Amino acid sequence: MLWSKNLETGIPKIDEQHKELFRQADFLVDSSKSDKVEVTLNFLKDYVSKHFSDEEAYQRGSQYPKYEDHRKLHVEFAAIFKKKLEEYKQATNKTSVLLGINSIVVNWLKEHIMRHDREFAAFYLQKKN
Repeated sequence: MLWSKNLETGIPKIDEQHKELFRQADFLVDSSKSDKVEVTLNFLKDYVSKHFSDEEAYQRGSQYPKYEDHRKLHVEFAAIFKKKLEEYKQATNKTSVLLGINSIVVNWLKEHIMRHDREFAAFYLQKKN
């Protein structure tokens, strides 16, 4: 999945982190042909956690009224991702699980950015100006 301008929030740090998440999700499929899968998965797990933390800091700082709901979405995704990591580690057909992880990450990110992050960004940018 390639990044597209319609996914931009207008908050530079958040947009750069989103772009990196998409790059890593794409790299995940490519890494299945090498020994870098677990490195990529661990990077993605850590990067998602950092990104969520940064995004939530923006929300708290701007007193975003939907902060708790947004944070819950992050917690739910982190739990799904953790479960999929465990599935990958135990799987005999790792490629199938890896493709599933990629699909989940990309689809969740697209939906989350388009719906929730852009809603927050509009609030944040309006309040900032």
